Amino acid sequence: MPELQNSEVSDKAQASSILAGYLTPKDLAHALGVSERTLGRWHQFRQGPPRVEIGRKVFYRLESINTWIASCERTEARADRIRRRPRLRAVEPSRVSVSMQRNDIGALPGPSGSHN
Repeated sequence: MPELQNSEVSDKAQASSILAGYLTPKDLAHALGVSERTLGRWHQFRQGPPRVEIGRKVFYRLESINTWIASCERTEARADRIRRRPRLRAVEPSRVSVSMQRNDIGALPGPSGSHN
C-alpha cells in the first residue's frame, strides 16, 4: 500500500508542475478582487484575459494575464491639454416656429390654381 500512496503523491506533484504557470478562476478572481461571475461575464463579452479550457476546467495563463493587464493601462491626459469640444444642443420643439412643426402643404409656394 505505501507504493500506491507514493504513486498518488507523485501524480499530484506532476499535475501541479504541469499547471504551475496557470491560475484557476477562483484564484484569479481573488487576485483581481472581482467575482468568478465577473470573469465569466468578461469572457462572454470578450473583455477579460484569454483562458484555456481543458474539458470543463478553465485556467488562465499567468503570462496572458500580465499581458492583458498591461493592455488595460490607460495614460491620463494632462489637465492643461484637455480641450473639450462644445456640445451641440438639440433644439426643443417649443422653440421651433409653428410653420416648421406642421407640414403645411398649402403654405408652400407652387403653381397657382385650385385642386379639383
